[in-house]
Amino acid sequence: MVILSYLLVLMSLIAPFLIGKVLGKNFFEQDSAILIGLSLQAIVGLIISVFVGGYERLKKKTVLLGYAVFFLSTGLCFFAGKTIWLILFWELSTVSGFLLYQGESWTSSSAKSFIALLLASGVGILCFTYWIYSPDDDLGKFFLVLGLLVKAEFFGLHFWLPEVHAGAPPHASAAYSGVLVNLPLILFHQLVVPWIGNSVIIKILIPLAGFGVLWAGLSSVFAKDVRKAIAYSTVENTNFLMLCLLLSALWKDSNIEGLKVLSVSFSFLFFISLIHHSISKTFQFLSIGYLIKLSGSSNIDHNTGIGKNSGLSTALLSLGTISFLALPGTTGFLTEATFVKLVAGVLEIPGQSAILILPLLILVSSGLALGAVGHLRIFLGMVISRPRTNWAENVPPRLVRYSLISSGALILAISLGISAYTLYYSPTKDWLDENWYRGLASVNLIGFLTILIIGVFGLRTKIERRKLWDCGGNYKGSDVAIPSNGISDPLIGSLGGYFTNENGSSKLDEAILNGIVKLLDTFKTQVNEADEETISINLAFSSATVVLLLFLIIGLKLAEGDLWKLFLDTLTR
Repeated sequence: MVILSYLLVLMSLIAPFLIGKVLGKNFFEQDSAILIGLSLQAIVGLIISVFVGGYERLKKKTVLLGYAVFFLSTGLCFFAGKTIWLILFWELSTVSGFLLYQGESWTSSSAKSFIALLLASGVGILCFTYWIYSPDDDLGKFFLVLGLLVKAEFFGLHFWLPEVHAGAPPHASAAYSGVLVNLPLILFHQLVVPWIGNSVIIKILIPLAGFGVLWAGLSSVFAKDVRKAIAYSTVENTNFLMLCLLLSALWKDSNIEGLKVLSVSFSFLFFISLIHHSISKTFQFLSIGYLIKLSGSSNIDHNTGIGKNSGLSTALLSLGTISFLALPGTTGFLTEATFVKLVAGVLEIPGQSAILILPLLILVSSGLALGAVGHLRIFLGMVISRPRTNWAENVPPRLVRYSLISSGALILAISLGISAYTLYYSPTKDWLDENWYRGLASVNLIGFLTILIIGVFGLRTKIERRKLWDCGGNYKGSDVAIPSNGISDPLIGSLGGYFTNENGSSKLDEAILNGIVKLLDTFKTQVNEADEETISINLAFSSATVVLLLFLIIGLKLAEGDLWKLFLDTLTR
C-alpha cells in the first residue's frame, strides 16, 4: 500500500504537466512562469514525499494520500483562470491539509495551525469568488489582488502564517512554504502584473512590501519559537518577491529605457529568488523540524546543541543557513548579488521615480540582512553549540537523510544552473550585464568548489582529539554552549522591544489576532466544550462539505452548458 501511495504522489506531480500540454500551454514562452511553478512543485514534492517515508511512523499511507491530492489540486490551480475551478482546486488543496496532520496526535498547536490555514483559505476564496462572478472592473480586480495578497502572506495580511507553521508537521510546513506559496505569487505575475503598473494601488503596496521585509526580518531575529522564526523568514521572502513583481510592473511601460531594463531585471530577480526560497526554505523546515522532533520542544533555547546528537553532519545541516547568508556557491548568493546590482542600477537612472524607490530598497537590504541573522541564530544555537541537555544519540532514518542530502545538493547545483543560464543568454539580452554575470559566475563557481572540498574532506577526516573552547582545559560543561538568545537579547532594548513582547511573539500579529477573536466573541451565544482534535475534524468536514457543494454546483452548471462553455473559452484565449 505504501508503494501505491508513492505512485499516486508521483502521478499527481506529473499530471499537471500533461494537462498543461493538452490545454495548449506554451511552457517555454508566455507560460514559462507556470513551468517554473510546476517544476518546483515536482522537485520539492518528491523530496517531501521521501522525507515522509522516514519521518512518519503512523498513518504513513494517509499522509501520502493527502500529498497526492494536495499536489494535484495545487498544480491544477495554475490552469483554472477566472472560473469556479480555481475556487474548487484551491479549497481542495487546503482541505487535503487535514490528511497531512494525521501522522501525529492532535495538540492545541496543531489544531490552531489547521484552523489558521482554513481561515486564510476562507478569506481568499471569498475574494476570488467575487472576482470570478463580477464584471471585469476595478472592484473585481481589487478583490483578485486582495485574495492573492492574503494567500501570499503580504504584510498586514500575514498574521495567519506563523500560527500555521507553529503546529504543522515539518513536511507540511515545507509543502506550504516551498510549494503552496508559489501559486499566488505566480498567479500575481500572470494575472495582475500586466495591468497594476498604472493603478493607484501599486503606490500603496510597494512601501508596504518593503516595510514588510524589514519587519519580518526583525521578527525572525527575536522569535523564541524556532518554527515561527522560520515562518517570519518566509514572510520576509514573500514580501521581497512581491516587491520585485511590483517594481517590475511599475516600470514596465516607462518612457525611460533604463527603467524598462530594470523592470525586466526585477522580473528575472523574482524568478531566481522564487527558486532560492522554495528550495532553501524546504531544506530549513525539514532539517530543523527533524531536530525539533528529537528534542520534543520548539523553544529555540531548549534545543541548544541538539544537532550534535542528531546523527546528521554539521556540514549538511549548514546548507540552508549558508544559502540565506548568501555565501558564494548557493542560490542565495545569486539572489542577493543580483539585488545589489539592481540597487546600484537604480542610482544610475535619472528621474524622480527611481530616486523615491532607493530609500525603500535600503530598508529592504536591512530586512534581508536581519533575516540572515535569524537563520544564523538558529544554526549557531541548535547545531554548532555544545548541548545543554544530555540528548540521546540518534541514528536518522535513511529516507530522512536522503531527502535532506538531495535538497541540500539542489541548493548548490541550482546555483550553477542559474549561472550557466546567465552566461548563455547575457550576450543576447540587454537586461543581463554580460561582464557582471561572468564575474558573478566565476565567484559562484569558486564558492561551490570551496564548499565541495570542505564537505568532502570534512567527512573523510577523522577527529582524533577534539579541542574545546577553553584554551586547552578540556572543560565540557554546558555553560560554554552558544545560546541563541545571546544574539537576540542584546538587541531587545534598541529594536526588539518595539516589535515583539517578552515571549518573543510579534506585537502586531497578537493585536490582529486579538481583534479577530474579540470580533468573533460578539457573535458567540453559547460555549461548547470540545477538544482540539474534535474542532479540527469538524472544520475539516465543513471544508469538505464546501468542496462537495462546489462539485454539485459545477455539475448543475455543466448540465446547463454555461460553465463548460465559459471554462473552454477561458482556456482557449
